[in-house]
Amino acid sequence: MADSEEEENTLTMTLNNEDHTLGAVIVDVLNKSPSVLFAGYTIPHPSERQVKLCVQTDGKITPKQALVKASEQLSNMCSSTDKLFRSKVEE
Repeated sequence: MADSEEEENTLTMTLNNEDHTLGAVIVDVLNKSPSVLFAGYTIPHPSERQVKLCVQTDGKITPKQALVKASEQLSNMCSSTDKLFRSKVEE
């Protein structure tokens, strides 16, 4: 993470060495949370591996808490997918 700004219920941060692969999926998971009012990202320039992420919550949880929760959910989804894949390969 390069930099971040937080105001009340809004967090804007830059993730270095990332691209649409992480940006799209983390925003999708964030937007499924009832406490998240807005989650979005931009890629400032196509030749730079950098994601600018913005999260706004309703105040019941902080944007950082929402991001941690979404990251944990994404990790669990990846673990489940890995287990399913491995079980099917072993059949």
